[in-house]
Amino acid sequence: MTKTALTVLLCLIATPNLGVGESGFHLHVDVTKLQNGLTLLTCVDSSASTVSYQTFINAGSRDETKPGATGLAHVFEHMMFRGTALYPDFDDAVSFMGPETNGYTTDDYTCYFVNAKPEFLEKIIEVESDRVQNLSFSQEAFRRELGPVKEERRRGVDDDPGGFLYQELYKLAFTRHTYRHPVIGWEEDLEKNMTYEDAHEFKKTFYAPNYCTIVISGKFDPNLASELVLKHYGTWQPSLPPVSQVSAEPEQRVSKRKDFRWKDRHVPPRLLLGYRGPDLNYDTPDFVALKVLSNVLFSKTGRLYKKLHVDSDLVERIGGEVDGRKDPGLIVIDASLRDDVGFDSILAVIRSELTSLATTELSPSELELAVNPMKADYLFRLDRPSRIGGQIGYYHLVGGDYKMIFEHYETLSSITPSDIRAAAAKYLTENASTVVTLSPAALQEGR
Repeated sequence: MTKTALTVLLCLIATPNLGVGESGFHLHVDVTKLQNGLTLLTCVDSSASTVSYQTFINAGSRDETKPGATGLAHVFEHMMFRGTALYPDFDDAVSFMGPETNGYTTDDYTCYFVNAKPEFLEKIIEVESDRVQNLSFSQEAFRRELGPVKEERRRGVDDDPGGFLYQELYKLAFTRHTYRHPVIGWEEDLEKNMTYEDAHEFKKTFYAPNYCTIVISGKFDPNLASELVLKHYGTWQPSLPPVSQVSAEPEQRVSKRKDFRWKDRHVPPRLLLGYRGPDLNYDTPDFVALKVLSNVLFSKTGRLYKKLHVDSDLVERIGGEVDGRKDPGLIVIDASLRDDVGFDSILAVIRSELTSLATTELSPSELELAVNPMKADYLFRLDRPSRIGGQIGYYHLVGGDYKMIFEHYETLSSITPSDIRAAAAKYLTENASTVVTLSPAALQEGR
């Protein structure tokens, strides 16, 4: 174990609410559910100097099932900073605390957080409960907020080769599921299809206590916090579940590929290779096994990183990630190539290595080399109240239970070479793959 990882372990052991034992680590989390459906998760750390207050809405771009209304969850993230009748300007309402505030939207949920000194918690609860229940939401304000979202999409997708290529990968890989469209939404929906009525219905359905989870972590009085949450959220009325349901994605039986040409020459050739993966669950070791497999391939000592970048210098960069979502997402391999290297030659090397992993088990030493830094990373993600709250909320909403934090860590400790081989054989099959490539503009086009 590295010195840094050992320091984190010792820090966790010394903290009253966090512990590390032979079988894993634990957090003491109290769960309270109000009659209106709101869930409160509290995790006290008396040694911390701050408190993190995080509001999770159990709706993201995955829940945008109405045609023409993609991007609504992200638009509401922007709207939530516009203010209420009681607090017309959110920044003015909280600035005296010197807080860290922001929000973010994912495929599966939306989160708003305020990190500040513990003495401000009562005011934070007052302001946050007001804005999630009483957001100023007029047609004019909604239309005005679309402007910054359109600009964000232009910068992050239309004018960004990486953002564009990831959009095209998911668009090609998924045919029915709402993971097909980007969190930011389709351009035509933001420009002309989305209506105020769509937005009003989305707010009415999902910005309700039965879709809301509050996570408080750090230094605070849990009894007082529970009383304040009940006081400020207790009369909030729940909503009815939406009629529209997310469509299941059919099994992919044939490989897909699409090649794109970028609009200028100043980008490296780029390749994305995607495979259907499992959802975030601990019924099987598959998800954790694939995360380990990614580290086997793409860490600084990883097989493909060494073979394609260090030894042969065929790629500028190569990495991989496994989606951890409510529904099955993608296992993505991302490579930026040298200008004179062909996509097919890189694909052949990648697929050869994946076949090897699906047919031959790792050695115990290679498995240990991949797993140990991942276990340390789990602990790094719990080094401050904001990260603890984020992890609790993520696992609770996406996995259905915050205890998955511990389940995944324990699976890391018990994963075997056989588990890795079985996961590779099950998921990394060529007929279930999707490839998108991006080439720079041809010389004559770029002049």
